[in-house]
Amino acid sequence: MDDSFDRFAALVEKYVDIPKLTPTIVNEFIKKIVVYAPEEQGTRRIQKVKIIFNFLDELDMPEIGKPIVTETTCGRRKTA
Repeated sequence: MDDSFDRFAALVEKYVDIPKLTPTIVNEFIKKIVVYAPEEQGTRRIQKVKIIFNFLDELDMPEIGKPIVTETTCGRRKTA
């Protein structure tokens, strides 16, 4: 774990004052993103997303209390 933390800390130091988040930077921090199938809850659609970071064990992130609303490519509203 110490070696993984040291590599993660070095990566964080590398990007302390970045002006813009780029795909390259995101790829260095994130190992994989798991998007689960949506679940219907009444009139709402709930979809869970799990982010697994490089150099760190899986983190138990708290659920977001307020849904995030995104736009689909078809222009319909989509709740993530």
